[in-house]
Order: sequence, then structure tokens, then C-alpha cells
Amino acid sequence: MSQIPGGRLGGRYQLVAPVGSGGMATVWRAVDLVLDRPVAVKLPRDGWPRELTPRLHEEAKAAAALTHPHITGVHDYGEAELPDGERLPYVVMELLDGETLAARLARGPLPWREAAVLGAQLADALAAAHAAGVVHRDVKPGNVLLTATGAKILDFGIAFTAPAGGRPGGAGPVLGTPDYVAPELLDGAAPTPAADVYSLGVVLRECLGGEAPDAPEQVEHVWRRCVQERPEARPAAAEVAAVLRAAAGIPRGAVAGTGAAPPHGPARDHDTRVLDDPGPPPEPPPGGGTRRLLLVAGGAAGALGLLAVLLVALPSGSSDSGSAPGGGAPSSGPGACAVAYDVVGEWPDGFQARVRVTNLADAPIDGWRLAWSFPDGQQVAQLWNGAQRQQGAEVEVTAADWNRTIPPRGAVEFGFIGRRDGGNGRPGRFTLNGRTCRSGR
Repeated sequence: MSQIPGGRLGGRYQLVAPVGSGGMATVWRAVDLVLDRPVAVKLPRDGWPRELTPRLHEEAKAAAALTHPHITGVHDYGEAELPDGERLPYVVMELLDGETLAARLARGPLPWREAAVLGAQLADALAAAHAAGVVHRDVKPGNVLLTATGAKILDFGIAFTAPAGGRPGGAGPVLGTPDYVAPELLDGAAPTPAADVYSLGVVLRECLGGEAPDAPEQVEHVWRRCVQERPEARPAAAEVAAVLRAAAGIPRGAVAGTGAAPPHGPARDHDTRVLDDPGPPPEPPPGGGTRRLLLVAGGAAGALGLLAVLLVALPSGSSDSGSAPGGGAPSSGPGACAVAYDVVGEWPDGFQARVRVTNLADAPIDGWRLAWSFPDGQQVAQLWNGAQRQQGAEVEVTAADWNRTIPPRGAVEFGFIGRRDGGNGRPGRFTLNGRTCRSGR
């Protein structure tokens, strides 16, 4: 973007480097100079249809208006004036760490309880969007990011915005990914919340690997209802979320990733636009550390020809763990890693926790294992961004393929939902690849 003077947009967003492109958009890693935090900036590529700029603005506003912990956040929209007098629109989004559900499913289906919790999170997010009159239109595993606090729905580049106060107008071209598109859209119908529910059902079926004999009957029944041919035969997203929560034994506040239920009303099938929604922004890196970036993107070009993309950044200098290359112990001895363990939600028989492991050593950790002992006999029920083994009170979490390396002064995060029958004390000691780590909140 040499045309942008100084590589700065709106006097605020300093472009650092492009991290991916597709369709008619390029996504840049950037720094918000006002709030001193990393962000993702989506810019149209050469050939952008200028007449679509107003629509991009309206869809960015619709996306930014939603606030839900399982919808990715749009922070800002602007139009940069170029030296030739043209105006270049841009959208500023949050940065997250995680892998796509598509990458996870490439390793095989999920255990039924994990699939149910994930499905409940996605359904709850869609219900919030539908209540605000927004339809996603391209729900698929590639547009779901698995983070330490649960799933996030990505990609609103093919967002559909209905006219104010009325039902959607002309259907326009069929957008989305064919394997997940509701049949009525292929027949030219306008997008409705029921189309998103159909796509969600296909995603849930893939998570379970088709029929899952060990899953409760209501789990299989609900995804089959989601993929019914007739839109009116499908359940609302809020109902899907409730069924899956009940099957997994998880209260609503935990599925939302917070200690309380998100404020939104029942879904409705009219006044429909498209969803997206900011969770808490990641902490800015304390400077100077190594950063590893992963680009996760929805692949379908939309009505705006704009690829909706989310950046993944593993921030450096957080509170986590370290070990030597090749999966050995931390290179600097005891204290070369740090662990932050936070309980982010509790209910009578369960809780949700987030764990951040920071490598304080000068060498990277290639392959990590974090172990601890629960003081009150808690059990890990579902874990994101890693794999876990538990025997009695002893727990060991190992890296996923995509986050196996922790750079010097870098960090990884994982999260889990746990069960408890009594107290919920915090583990007092963590070891990374056999070495004791500093511990704090």
C-alpha cells in the first residue's frame, strides 16, 4: 500500500505487514497508535468497485453493533484519502489466537460433549445476531476460530443487510460455500436466519463425524432438525443452543464465555442483516518480543468481493511457560516459564478457566506439556487449543499441532470447562516439561 502516505490510516492505524489476501481484500497486521494495541486492518485490493463503498460502510456498522463473546469484533471503519484523490475504505478488526475448526476437524471428529459445547456457542452467537436482524450467510468450519475462551465466528465479507424495517429484498447472487448453503438459497430465496441454522446443522454433523452412537439422542435429533429441507421445519438458533447446553450439562453463561448470560432477546426471522461482534481485545505485547502470526480466513468471495479475515497473533511477553527446543525443559532453569490461571466463570457444579503459558527463556520451546494438580478434585470436561489427560487430580495438557512452539518471551493460551463437586481452589504449582513455572493470576 505504497499509495498510503506513511503507511498510516486515519492518523491512527500504522500498517506493519500484509498477512494474507483473497477475493478483493488484503489483510494487514497493524498497530492502533491511540490505544497501543495490535489490530487487523482489511483493505480492498486494486480494482475495488468504488460504488460499493457505501454498502461496505453499512455492513461494517451492522457488524460492529453486535457484542457477543463468540462473534469476532469490528472495531472501526474509515476511508483514507489517497494522493490521487481517491478514497480507500478500510475495516479494523480484533486479533485473536487460535486455529480454525476446519483445521481441527482435519484431525478427526470431536468427542460428542465437545461438539455439543462448540455447537451451543455457535448457536448462541447466531441467535444474538438474528435477534439484531443479522444473517451471517457463510457459516462453515473455516469461518470458526477456536480460541482459549471458546469459538468465534469469522467472515462477514458476504454480509447481507436487509432494508430497515422490512424483510430482505432481492436475493441477489448465491453466496456462501456450496456444501453448507441452505437449499432455498440455491433456489433464489432471500437469506433468513433459517439458512444460518441449516449451515450450523451441517457443521455440527461434521463435528460429530456423522452419527455418534455415544451422543445423547437429543444431540443427533437437533442437528437433523437443523438440516431439514423446509426452512420452517428448522429450529431457531436459540433453541439449538438450549438443547445442546442441556445435553452437555453446561449453563448458558459458560457457553457464552462469561460469568453471565449475554443480553439478547429471542431470534426473529425478519429485519435481517449480518452478524459480527467484538469480544475483549487481546493484550498488547510489551514490545520487542517475537510474534507468530496465523491467518484464518473465510474463503468465499461475497457480494462485496471482500474476503472476511481474522488475524491470529500469539502475543509475546505474557504470563506463560517455556521449555527448550525439541520439547525439553526450559533453557534458563526454574522460573523460565510463567503460568496465569484465571477462573472466568463459575456455577454450582462447574467452571470455566483460561490458562496462559509464557516462555521467559531466550530459546523457543518446540513441544510443551503443562502439568498441575487440582486441589479440590476438579475434572476437565472440555479443553480448547490443546489435548489433555487426567488421572485423579493430576492433569497434563499438551500442545496442539498449530501451537506447539512458544517463541522466546512469547505465549500460548488454552481454555477449558471443568466440573467440580465442592470447592474450586486454584492449582498451586505448574510444571512445563517437568520444570516448575512462576505462577500468578
